[in-house]
Amino acid sequence: MKHKIKILSCITSFMVLWTVPVYAQNARDIMQKVLYRNDGTTEVSRQKLSTCRYVKKNKKLVCAESPRVKIFDSVRKDYGSNQKDTKSITIIRKPVSEKGIGFLQFDYEEQGRDSDQWMYLAAMRKTKRIVSGNSDEPKSGSFFGSEISYEDLEARHVEDYQYRILKSVTYRKRPCWIIESLPTPQRARKSNYSKSIQWVDKERDMILKTLVYDRQGKPVKQIVLAQVENVNDIWVARKIHVTNVQTKRRTSMSLESVMFNLEVPDSFLSQRALTSDTFREKHLSRLTKALQ
Repeated sequence: MKHKIKILSCITSFMVLWTVPVYAQNARDIMQKVLYRNDGTTEVSRQKLSTCRYVKKNKKLVCAESPRVKIFDSVRKDYGSNQKDTKSITIIRKPVSEKGIGFLQFDYEEQGRDSDQWMYLAAMRKTKRIVSGNSDEPKSGSFFGSEISYEDLEARHVEDYQYRILKSVTYRKRPCWIIESLPTPQRARKSNYSKSIQWVDKERDMILKTLVYDRQGKPVKQIVLAQVENVNDIWVARKIHVTNVQTKRRTSMSLESVMFNLEVPDSFLSQRALTSDTFREKHLSRLTKALQ
């Protein structure tokens, strides 16, 4: 903004300096509401994952090849005194050639504690723990060959970032804050990203769009949530589009069906559910019966 009158410039500068701490605190409060919004104590869902190399045609992104499609079932349960710890498992159902491949994740509320992640390779009957190269090296690799990384799946801690409100806008007919998130030095050492910018729905406490930048400060991903619906008083996005502008690949995830607050046995959210076909199918068939 250009100031043509010096006295107005001085007043504006003073006001900016005076309001920065309050603005920053408001941004943190907004993001805390986003991270702590109601999502049920358990979730059982069936999802479709589609990934392809894209090109721009008539100002739209379209697949330049046949997309790789996977159907998977996912189960989540919250734990702890505040129910901020989470365990989740995802099992591929289709294609048949990949059936049984699974992903297990434990998230923790405790600041500084990384998520535990395991990938089960059904064909090899082998479980692989996903870890970073060392304490200061981010995790690498992607979720089921998509443009969603293992880091993208980890729980986010509000204390790991510094926040700033950039502006207030209307995005897809929704009132939104645009908020910049910068990782703290401790978090930055373990992250593939240098910053992110989020469009936060003011009324629903949901992030509708995110721009993510790599460690060199270059744009790497755009994440867009679409078809937001209210399911049992919980806001969910039926579609999530992850566009990697560096690889020129795009992943679309569709929420085919979902149920919240079902009873989920603790024993199911374990490595046994990854490796034992009989144990897994027994519990998974009962849980997903409600999705039919």
